Amino acid sequence: MEKWRFSGRHIKIVYISLFILLMTGMVYTQSGGYAGSYLSLNNSTRAFGMGGVAIACTEDASAIFVNPGMIGMLYDGHFNATLAKMGYDRNYYDMAFSYPLNSWGSIGLAWAQLSVDNIEGRDQDGYVTQNFSDLQSALMLGYSKMIGDNFSLGLTGKYLYHSLAGYSAKGVSIDIGSSIYIGDRITLGAVFRNLNSSLKWNTSSKLKETIPTQIGVGISYFDLFNVPNLLVATDLHVQGGDFLGYQAGVEYIIRDMVLFRGGFSDRGISYGAGLQVAGFKLDIAITPENFGNISRTFFTLSWRFGKQSEEPYEPSEIPAVLPSPVQEAAPVPVSTETKNIVLIIDGPLANERAEVISQNPNDKTITVRLLALPGSDPITMTMDQVRFLE
Repeated sequence: MEKWRFSGRHIKIVYISLFILLMTGMVYTQSGGYAGSYLSLNNSTRAFGMGGVAIACTEDASAIFVNPGMIGMLYDGHFNATLAKMGYDRNYYDMAFSYPLNSWGSIGLAWAQLSVDNIEGRDQDGYVTQNFSDLQSALMLGYSKMIGDNFSLGLTGKYLYHSLAGYSAKGVSIDIGSSIYIGDRITLGAVFRNLNSSLKWNTSSKLKETIPTQIGVGISYFDLFNVPNLLVATDLHVQGGDFLGYQAGVEYIIRDMVLFRGGFSDRGISYGAGLQVAGFKLDIAITPENFGNISRTFFTLSWRFGKQSEEPYEPSEIPAVLPSPVQEAAPVPVSTETKNIVLIIDGPLANERAEVISQNPNDKTITVRLLALPGSDPITMTMDQVRFLE
């Protein structure tokens, strides 16, 4: 009897089954007011501009917040810093860092805080006593690794802290996430958030609050309807058997520099924009509050660093893999002993790194394969769409 093996095909079946179960098993009542609910703010401004969608399309260090499985699909280092202007005198901040360790996987570190100051205290008779504050924070450590060519699995551990009116609570939490490429345009993601999570207060009663587990799935599609630089994505969330929320959003990139976003969720319509230059990006998003006729405004400054920031070769320094101009030859394969890497600088795959397969000086084209998708089909583009890296 042939030994059964868990293949990429089986992984796809598991993902599709999870989507079907969530979509058919939802009870359309929204949950809210639970312990640790502020953790839903741990996201990126890019995502909030797309209605909050992020599970299968996060492209920076904020992956540690929403789906640690996506950390393993980042092939450069990332640093994000976010602040939000929210209603009812609330202040939100977070920072996130991720870095790939090559064959060892990828790591992420993040911190987030939500606070409300100068809350007016009153006694049981309604008389003013003194002001107090409410502060909630989380410190997170994540790890993710690619399994095969297109599947990534990740884990995030969280240390939670909550202080209120002189009392405090502490706890721990775990997220498990995964993502998978299907072809070169579709990405699926799934995450289990707040596993075995609770907060224990230092009150006389030793109150223990349980943070409910959430399940989320997402799908993103790049270049939908063959429109270059168009990303469409959607997420679904379930908590305790109840439908927690949904998000859908789009992002369109102009000249690989200006980004426009829009989205829709159960809260309403969101929109945002971004500007990226030389590895730096500034994002802004406006999204509705959960209650009241007001909005939240998010700002994120992010920095993408790593091999993409290396200086390209000068023309005289490009490895001698081109045939002589007098030769009328077929494309020359690149030596496996000197694996040349290029950065794609133009088109829908801008900022992706790729391995050079061959070059054709006659028509000034180059054939490459994306490093992020080792098993994908080769891609041919013009020489002015790439630059060589050290």
